[in-house]
Amino acid sequence: MEILEFVKRLHDECIHHSEHIVFDKKHSRHLYWVALYGTLIEMAGSLTTLIEWNQRTGVPTIYRSILEAYVELKNLHENSEYAYHMDASYHCQWIKVFKEAKKKPNPYLKSISVIENLDENLQKSEQELTELKKKGYSPLNVFQRFERAGMVDEYRSLYNFLSNDAHSNIQALVSRHLEIHENDFTVVYYKDNPLGYFLKYLNPVAGFLTDASMRIHGFFKTGSIGEIERLRQELNEIQSHY
Repeated sequence: MEILEFVKRLHDECIHHSEHIVFDKKHSRHLYWVALYGTLIEMAGSLTTLIEWNQRTGVPTIYRSILEAYVELKNLHENSEYAYHMDASYHCQWIKVFKEAKKKPNPYLKSISVIENLDENLQKSEQELTELKKKGYSPLNVFQRFERAGMVDEYRSLYNFLSNDAHSNIQALVSRHLEIHENDFTVVYYKDNPLGYFLKYLNPVAGFLTDASMRIHGFFKTGSIGEIERLRQELNEIQSHY
């Protein structure tokens, strides 16, 4: 399948050209951005591996993570202050964990509940979050992130279906395991969907990773932008076949 082979090669090219990315380690926006790019690359690699090895039930969940990472990366590229919203979400989540660890015994939080400076860490996160909110940087929910990225349509369609799959609702169960016959059905495990079924995942992932590469290499002036542009043109040619 042409698009599958392209995504595999794109993954390898992204790894190769990432060696030329030099960023300011003291700049949180740069750090988050480069890390998100790494997430996109690795998730794309995971996606192609799952498809090739018939571990395909995990594909929609991986695709949802790719979509969310791309939204964050796009927001960071288009708004230099977006990293502060990410910081706010970070502190908000730790506050929830610290409070839960203090509230009642939880075997999964035991190591956190016994640390000596638990109250100090909780207070520090609360102070950091308060300061960020005063400056207008509050945690953003998923819809707000998509909205800022100009991807509301994707949120109300793609993300909705992908979330249904991640939560294993009836729609997902039917898609994964039922083969419908004329007057009956069969429950199957490891349904053997044809490769063409996964075009709806591979096609946009190729676009996300190519666009993210253009943004990263353009911003950090790595000298690889010409090679990335060549890959984008190749992708346009491949997509014209579908």
